[in-house]
Amino acid sequence: MSRTGWTVLGLATVFLYLPIVVLAIFSFNDSDLMAFPLSGFTLKWYGELAANDAFHAGFLTSFLVAQPVGLIGMTVGLAAALALTSSNLKWRFAFLALVLLPFVVPKSVLSIAQAMIMSRIGLERGATALILAQSLVVVPFTTAMLSAVLIRLDPRLDEAARDLGATPLQSFRLVLLPQIKSALAGAFSVGVILSLADLTIAMFLAGRTQPLSLMVASEFRRELRPDLNAMQVTVLALTAVIVVLSELYRRRGRRRAARRPSAALTGQPEASS
Repeated sequence: MSRTGWTVLGLATVFLYLPIVVLAIFSFNDSDLMAFPLSGFTLKWYGELAANDAFHAGFLTSFLVAQPVGLIGMTVGLAAALALTSSNLKWRFAFLALVLLPFVVPKSVLSIAQAMIMSRIGLERGATALILAQSLVVVPFTTAMLSAVLIRLDPRLDEAARDLGATPLQSFRLVLLPQIKSALAGAFSVGVILSLADLTIAMFLAGRTQPLSLMVASEFRRELRPDLNAMQVTVLALTAVIVVLSELYRRRGRRRAARRPSAALTGQPEASS
């Protein structure tokens, strides 16, 4: 990469991550005022956060909403990815456009449309409406992730399983799933992270349900408090943990998949891990 390219990359990195660094610095500042110079190092804001029942309730609500969102996004994304990578699919471009439509439509427009439709069918705003609405936004991401994995798989494995008498369900369960377990875990993690970070859809469809993102936005509109900085740093840290665990699981799956051919060639049993 040229010097200009490195310069642009560095400026973009600073622009994206400097606010997060400043947020983290002020979460340890021993002052109610968020301004330089810093007054000293303290952990009292994290102590106040640990004793904040509203934060606990909001995080629990967000966590409970994010799990079915991740599961639905992973399942529907897998079905869509299997269809997109199938050689028998007709109108492939139209189907792809339909799947990606929630990604290109502005979230505010999509949220209003979802609220109107759910009102017409009698579904009140709340946790169920929020889960369904967020799942729709997650599906394009999970479909893209899983399609990228499925398109690289050897189709002859499925054909061999069918030739040996396996049913389509058996071939899917015994041949395909073991190859994409790590990708499914990654798709689930993406769904969870996108749900935890969502604010726009929650503003329109949460109703009396109060996820953490909505609580934080409401608090920020009233007052900038240091404990809110600590809250955001905590959420970022939890998100980073999810990403790291997902990546470790993916790499473990790749190492195990790489050991299987060598074990088959040498006649040695696969080492457990």
